[in-house]
Amino acid sequence: MPLMLRRFMLIVALSLLYFAVGKFGLHFGFIHPLASAFWPPTGLAIAALLVFGKRIWPAIFIGAFLVNATGNISPFVAFVIAIGNTLEGVIAALLINRFAHAAAVFERAADILKFAGIALFSTIISASIGVGALFLGANAVLHELPLIWLTWWLGDATGAIIFTPLLVLWWLDHRWRRNLQQLGEALLVIVSIALT
Repeated sequence: MPLMLRRFMLIVALSLLYFAVGKFGLHFGFIHPLASAFWPPTGLAIAALLVFGKRIWPAIFIGAFLVNATGNISPFVAFVIAIGNTLEGVIAALLINRFAHAAAVFERAADILKFAGIALFSTIISASIGVGALFLGANAVLHELPLIWLTWWLGDATGAIIFTPLLVLWWLDHRWRRNLQQLGEALLVIVSIALT
């Protein structure tokens, strides 16, 4: 299969997976419908960028846009939130690649601590851009912003800290990579469940 076609298929698959996981994550939006207290897509985004490289950033953007565009906000606000979600993952992956041995980040205790710090830092980006977009789009009022921001940040940070290690270590376990058909089937089931 040509490289461009494989990359395209990977971007489509990751976009759909991000969308499905994002729809699941929105069930934890107690303070605001789009500020989830638990946001696994952040972990998925960082893991995907670490494993597959920065060229798959469009998958994160498309998935994030679709998740937010299906909410009760304007396409412009969904677009801005998707930019924040994408920047969060890309910056986290760049910092992990630079300072914490890339996808081997979970092999050394010092790198794991660096990962945790990077996860806490990079999630500030999405929370800040997202809450700003909600406010500018008249989807949140001023006095709610601090609590929405804190919920968004903690949800993204939790998703990053829990799911990035699980997904990176799972993908790097070569036994799983040998059977990509089963992986594709599992992703199809997850997307189907999320859409129902």
